[in-house]
Parts: sequence; structure tokens; C-alpha cells
Amino acid sequence: METASAVDRLRITRTLRASRQRVFRAWTEPELMRRWFVEGDANMTRCEIDLREGGKYRLDGHVGGKRWSIWGEYLEVRPPERLVYTWTWKHDPGIAKGPDSQEGDTTVTVEFHDRGSETELVLTHERFAGAAARDEHTRGWKSCLNRLERVLAEGGR
Repeated sequence: METASAVDRLRITRTLRASRQRVFRAWTEPELMRRWFVEGDANMTRCEIDLREGGKYRLDGHVGGKRWSIWGEYLEVRPPERLVYTWTWKHDPGIAKGPDSQEGDTTVTVEFHDRGSETELVLTHERFAGAAARDEHTRGWKSCLNRLERVLAEGGR
């Protein structure tokens, strides 16, 4: 089930065939994140994570010759149940530049629900300036989560 419920918010629910410990690790260990946390032909050149409340993270890369950067601070870290962090981006490729799609500062909440041999992942990304930025991030998250499913199926630790 995948829905965008408001202009400033998106919510995606996905069931993954892996324990929530494995899914949480894929979300928080740099060597695993590099394998799935990009979309299309994007390339991640930096993945730094200080996984603690108040800790910072930074992701940098490029796609189609354009650089992108995402960074923020962890607001809540509850392994393997929940992550909440700020999400600031710069140079998002593919977003039409307009009043509601500029670089932004948003919040992401990821919940990992134990469903036996599977994990129900609920991702909420909110505080978008408008629909264009929300829609671009919805496409990006779906692409990343498709890659995450493949990495987990390959046995990504």
C-alpha cells in the first residue's frame, strides 16, 4: 500500500522479506545503504552516519552529471523499531524549479514492524513546501525501496 495523503506529506508502506533487524541494518550501515539508497543511475560517493540521537548523517553523490547532497540529524533512534531524522537536500535532480520545489528541510520517520519472517516498513516523509517536491520524493523513495528489496533478497547481511 502506497499513498500520498497530503500536499506536505508522503507515506509509503512496504512489506519486506527479511527480519526487522536486517532491514534496520540496511537502513543504518553505510556499506549496505550504498547498495540501495540511490535511484536509477545515481551514484553515492559519501555515506557518513553517526547513529545516535543528535548524531548527524551525510549522503553525497551524482546523477546525470549533477551533484546531490542529503544531510540531517537523527531525532530518534530506537533499534530495530524506529528512526526519525531531519532531511535536507540540495541540487535534487529532476525537480522542476518552482515555488514549491526548491531545496528543502523536511522530516523522515521510518517504522520497522516485526511480521515474523517479514518486516512491514512504514515511511513517512513530511514538511514538503509543496506537491512537486513531495511527488519527486515519492518516486525516489519507491525506486530506493525497490532496490532495497533486491538487496535483501540477495542476502545483504
